[in-house]
Amino acid sequence: MATSRMDILKYNRQAWDKLVGQSNQWTVPVSAQAIEKARQGTWSIVLTPTKPVPQAWFGELAGTKVLCLAGGGGQQAPLLAAAGANVTVLDNSPLQLSQDRSVAQREGLQLETLQGDMMNLHQIDADRFDLIVNPCSINFVPSAPRVWREAFRVLRPGGQLMTGFTNPLYYLFDYWAMEQGQLQVKHRIPYSDTESLNGTDRQRLIDAGEPMEFGHSL
Repeated sequence: MATSRMDILKYNRQAWDKLVGQSNQWTVPVSAQAIEKARQGTWSIVLTPTKPVPQAWFGELAGTKVLCLAGGGGQQAPLLAAAGANVTVLDNSPLQLSQDRSVAQREGLQLETLQGDMMNLHQIDADRFDLIVNPCSINFVPSAPRVWREAFRVLRPGGQLMTGFTNPLYYLFDYWAMEQGQLQVKHRIPYSDTESLNGTDRQRLIDAGEPMEFGHSL
């Protein structure tokens, strides 16, 4: 597949659908026990892989309009809904969204799910949300500024964006060398799997069905 003709949105949609089938950790829905605790006021979500967001940062969630942006997978959105928020989740992957719908049906939660591109939120009205929760996913789209502009448009005045992202310095290093425990500086920032890798290394990712990633410079 030539990168000049690669449809990143479509390719990454298919890659994440495949990861759902493989039970990747970011595609496994939360348990019934976690939902019950959230209803009782005890819950936590992550925006980066290991560090929970302090619950105090969210304030009172009851009635708050929340967008889980590129946050499918049956994790953040159901917990926030169980905690009292009015939640919409947008994701590029239909199967990731199916995980959210599955939890909502199982637990009797109200969730709106939208399939779409986080860089183009045309299906969402301006000034709609009090809070956007964007777990570590901006590294799967080529333009961070487009995401931030769209987020600003759909947030109400005074609204809040919480986001997690991969440190761009990560993309300086050769991925396969890191897998062997070696740090070898190989790339420049901003980084793109579609442009920074040679054809052989890029094809290795495609053959493995891995999503294409981008290391942004802000």
